[in-house]
Amino acid sequence: MDEAERARDAPLQETAPAASADDSLSPQERARLLGRYGRQFVAGETLFQEGTPAREAFLLQEGRVRLLKHVAMAERSLAVVKPGDLFGEGAMLEGTTYGSTAVAMTHGTVLALDRGTFRHLLETHPPVATRAVDQLVRRLRDAEDQIEIMMLRGVQSKVTSALLKLAGKAAGSAELNVSPVELSTRVGLDVEAVKRTVQRLRERQYIRITGERIEIPDVDALRRLCVLLGTKDELAGD
Repeated sequence: MDEAERARDAPLQETAPAASADDSLSPQERARLLGRYGRQFVAGETLFQEGTPAREAFLLQEGRVRLLKHVAMAERSLAVVKPGDLFGEGAMLEGTTYGSTAVAMTHGTVLALDRGTFRHLLETHPPVATRAVDQLVRRLRDAEDQIEIMMLRGVQSKVTSALLKLAGKAAGSAELNVSPVELSTRVGLDVEAVKRTVQRLRERQYIRITGERIEIPDVDALRRLCVLLGTKDELAGD
């Protein structure tokens, strides 16, 4: 992704103040760690580059970070990291490289931890370890969902399926806290394509949008649409 593309996405990435710190550390411990391992970053800054030696893992304290991966001559979004999330965890294994590029979406702060310090933190702070494990399991589940969604043919099918997976087993209506950038990471499409599809669903009253929150007024109606779109895609592919 070149600078022009990043600049194009900038209005989507931060329309509200940067998210604040997580609660996996006590205020005293967090202040101590920030004093020793804290590192501030600014919007647009690259924290690490795909393929470079992974020497530090990062625990996000404030702000948002986007993970990108180079695929077929283009950069695709993998995830949007929020406060309390771990990223660059490949640094826990000796001799590894970063599997993605981390670009700051907002100003913020991270704890930059080398291998030994990070392992000590996990051993001495069970809430941090529990949160890290939960996050890694969630990422694995999200990756499985992404593979399933990317196997769908149509753009509308991909976006609709992603919204339904975020809604889970909700009955009636559902509210989702998801931005166009985050949604694009789930469907493997660029932000503009996602925005066009979301607008189409909005015009047809399948969804409502308030800021970075998407409301699905009738989840069952969206499920029926998803089935119809899937059938249409199959017929078009025959």
